[in-house]
Amino acid sequence: MEYPDEISEFNERIKSAVLGKPPLERKIWVTSLSHCLRRTALSIYLNTYNPSRSWEARIGSALHGWLGDVVKGAEFEVPVEYDLGNGWSLAGKADAVKGDYVLEFKFRGFDAKDTAENGTKRKKNRDLEHAEPLKEWVEQLNAYLGMLGKERGYIYIFDRNGLEFRVFPVEFDRNLFRRFIMRAKRVIEAVEELEEGKFPTWIKMVGNKKWVCNSCPFRPICASIDMEWLKPK
Repeated sequence: MEYPDEISEFNERIKSAVLGKPPLERKIWVTSLSHCLRRTALSIYLNTYNPSRSWEARIGSALHGWLGDVVKGAEFEVPVEYDLGNGWSLAGKADAVKGDYVLEFKFRGFDAKDTAENGTKRKKNRDLEHAEPLKEWVEQLNAYLGMLGKERGYIYIFDRNGLEFRVFPVEFDRNLFRRFIMRAKRVIEAVEELEEGKFPTWIKMVGNKKWVCNSCPFRPICASIDMEWLKPK
């Protein structure tokens, strides 16, 4: 018997559940596209990615909740989703939306001792006065702007030691948003190859961020396939 596509897809989900194989969630989180795309693809394929599981995410949610209770006047932790086609979506949570503006809150610690030891070597981000938004913060906020159809947002950097803050405006960059969407589509291609039994050796990390590998649960996989330098010495 032939079924409508929606029913056929639902039937496959039931079969997978019976076999103990959770259905693949065709959702890519905004925060997963700023570092290693291979890790993102493997996390989706193996159903291990949970954006709310990390301690940073839990602390962030608590602080956003505190701001929402104390400050009010904005929508906090706003779910955002963008259709990528073929059942895939780009998803995330904007920290806050205030009218036509998207707000992101970042909490940093600034160590006076570290500043003194490094002298002038690390002017940037040595204290709140010299703080600047990280590249990934800007591109993630830009993604939310594109997904919500808004033109401007603000990144708030709070000093965790006293909760003083600075505010940085971010104008929507259409080209940056297109490149971000292309990253998501590369992840989709990689997941589809994994489903076919192939390993997408062509997909790598964004930029030169090898430090990401240090805490990656998939480090042994990459080490055995094409990154021998990751093998224990």
